[in-house]
Amino acid sequence: MPVVQDPVLREAGIKAGIMIWRVENLQLAPAQQEAYGGVFYKGDSYLILKTVKQPRTKYDIHFWLGSQTSNDEAGIAAIKAVELDDLLGGSPVQHREVQGNESANFRSYFKTLRYKDGGVGSGFKKVVDVFKNRLYQVKGRRRVRVTEVPCLIDSVNSGDVFILDTKQIVYLFYGSESNKIERQKGIEVANQIRDVEHQGTSQVFVLDQNDKTVLRAEGRKFFTVLGANPEYINHIKSATEGGSDSLVAQSTFMNLIRVSDASGRMLMELAGRAPLKQDQLDEQDSYILDHGGNKIFVWHGKLSTREERKSSMIYASEYMIEKGYPADTMVTACYQYAEPVEFRQCFVGVWKERVFQNHETEPQKRRTVPTVTVNSLHKRRERSEAKRMFDDGTGEKQVWRIEKMKPVAVPASKIGQFYSGDCYIVLYNYRENAGHGKEVQIIYYWIGAHSTPDERGAAAAFAVELDDKHGGRPIQMRIVQGKEPPHFMLIFKGTLIIRQGGVKSSFTHVKKAGENGVNGTGTEATTEAMEEDSTATEAEENTCKLFHVKGSTEDCCKGVEVVPKASMLNSNDVFVLSYDITTYVWYGKGCSSLEMKVGDYIATTIVNKSAPMLGIHEGSEPAQFWALLGGKEEYADSVTLATAEPVYPARLFHVSNAKGYIAIEEIVDFAQEDLIEEDVIILDCQDEVFVWVGAGANEEERSHGLELATEYISSDPTGRDPDAVTIYQIRQGHEPPNFRAHFAGWDFRFRTPKNKISVGDGVTLASDALAQLERENYPYDELSDGKCPAGVDPCSKENYLEEDEFIRVFGMDRAKFQNLAMWRKINLKKEKKLF
Repeated sequence: MPVVQDPVLREAGIKAGIMIWRVENLQLAPAQQEAYGGVFYKGDSYLILKTVKQPRTKYDIHFWLGSQTSNDEAGIAAIKAVELDDLLGGSPVQHREVQGNESANFRSYFKTLRYKDGGVGSGFKKVVDVFKNRLYQVKGRRRVRVTEVPCLIDSVNSGDVFILDTKQIVYLFYGSESNKIERQKGIEVANQIRDVEHQGTSQVFVLDQNDKTVLRAEGRKFFTVLGANPEYINHIKSATEGGSDSLVAQSTFMNLIRVSDASGRMLMELAGRAPLKQDQLDEQDSYILDHGGNKIFVWHGKLSTREERKSSMIYASEYMIEKGYPADTMVTACYQYAEPVEFRQCFVGVWKERVFQNHETEPQKRRTVPTVTVNSLHKRRERSEAKRMFDDGTGEKQVWRIEKMKPVAVPASKIGQFYSGDCYIVLYNYRENAGHGKEVQIIYYWIGAHSTPDERGAAAAFAVELDDKHGGRPIQMRIVQGKEPPHFMLIFKGTLIIRQGGVKSSFTHVKKAGENGVNGTGTEATTEAMEEDSTATEAEENTCKLFHVKGSTEDCCKGVEVVPKASMLNSNDVFVLSYDITTYVWYGKGCSSLEMKVGDYIATTIVNKSAPMLGIHEGSEPAQFWALLGGKEEYADSVTLATAEPVYPARLFHVSNAKGYIAIEEIVDFAQEDLIEEDVIILDCQDEVFVWVGAGANEEERSHGLELATEYISSDPTGRDPDAVTIYQIRQGHEPPNFRAHFAGWDFRFRTPKNKISVGDGVTLASDALAQLERENYPYDELSDGKCPAGVDPCSKENYLEEDEFIRVFGMDRAKFQNLAMWRKINLKKEKKLF
């Protein structure tokens, strides 16, 4: 996927030294000068880049989190670390730093670290490189562990092997009672530090406590660096004081978790437990390695996607919370072929280094690329969840909500009402064989779209607690808002209601009755306000609320609170508009009988029990109805939507080249969460087809999306007239009503949409978009100085220059340019303003 470069990172990695940025208003800004002196603010998050140019270029990226920083700021810092990593060609090592528990590597950049309360402005300076000595303990028998310990003589004992890294010399100290396995592992690790971390510029010096000559020149320096007199060798802690080797294998567990989007959706699954082998790492994915809860590594394969790399860092943080690990647990990210020693030692066997092939004599094996065909798409894909319909939904259920990180039972009268700012746990009991078999429990934990990572972790922890309470027998299912499976919907019999807000917040986006477009604070009630105030209080009265009811059967029908605007209406569904003295239930021309029933239920039972309900059919709305919605606007009212049972129900297809080739897959029971920012989506609405382009979709996906949509309609065997179908290309954030109408509870997280379809301004006819994409070359003036014409990959602007102009700009032909190192190509593109 193309990297959308943050302008503030343009100079990153060009010169040796340190660069520091701070997260300000959820964006990066150069940090103030005092940050370069080691002064950081507790309420902030920072991004730090350390660049070394000699003897080889090396990058270390740290994102530092203050003790009082917000979740949003911490998230931005993690995401920007991934973006910076991509910008530098994927070679840096990433580190997560927490205030008060920074790594030795991070501390070495500053003489002292100081923390201040509050926030600070911006400034910018570079500092000199400082190396800090490190001491590693090598301990164990069957399973040897390599752990960094305090660089002090008190850390050393006679029963283990120790490695002291001073950069110029790597000391390998054999305790007098250390075993053969520890010594072999010590040699291996010391050589790796010399060859990998110091690029062969260091020397390895072996010291044996049993050797009487150990206190000669180099041996004496070992003890001096550790702050002790060389004669202290006779007073080193005994092997007994150093602890038993057999306890290492018992106390150290390791879990390897794969993060992959190869299926079209981001999935996190257990890939293995200790003992681990290197060949368990797939170069096409990212992984989280839990090193016994003491440290977490995030590993990125060379062919992993940008979304996998970004998501794995976020998942690592959520994983820590779910496991109950301390907030200061170290998280280090690394890339294939650039793994640090501590990561390599988590795997048994000899670590295989990168093998460079001679392509002239040994050509690479090519992976077979599947051929994309639209013929298979004409057969509608059935629900994969159907086989998971455990029973008829008539079992017993208990529901808890996470409040202040603890589960609180939801009263019976509130069961079925979920708030998007919260997390819930549902325990469902039923008996197999139509109520005559054994009792079975299912634990669902539901994650609200605007819930916090801490709440999500607390929900997962309580689900585990419930599972343990029932002897580990229940089935556990994690559910994300908008992707509720059919059985979960069925147990609420169509009465699942998702409301805006949460348990401990304030909400100002809604409008007071009669204030026509103005909310309770006296400001205009916009869709952006709903997006920002995503955690509202549930105890609001006398406010205007709008609920979207969608679904023709009990296993897919629900009501979702949306922005109270007329443009949210559509002819295929039911909407409930409530305020203090009246509740309107608006029946679209194509709505189902179940939607009408659920709409009436929401009006009389959920939103305002004391207000009279008034049912109105589309086309017979009173003036007050439109006034409460801020005035009448165009909404989705096409002939297809006005038909209760359309001949061609809407279908959604996902187009992506995340696997290295274009793949298209139908998404059943689709929701807004399926609109993946880095990909292209095709939505077939019978008389209109939309090709939705995510902000991070690349040129190949865009062009194939348009071509596949055109071919799909042209080859439709149902008899649809291709000339009667209009194909639109729409960009993320410019979704028209006829597109939004097919998603239950559109929440405007994709920014302000347009209210009608018009060519231009984010909406383009497919034929015009294809013509633009077919253009192959642009003059230098149209590509330089930050310009990026439509259809041009912003990361490969040089590919759009004519051959003669390419030579004029770079002073070399394309072949020579391609043979340059990645960092050299990036610097040249920056110099020529094509980056």
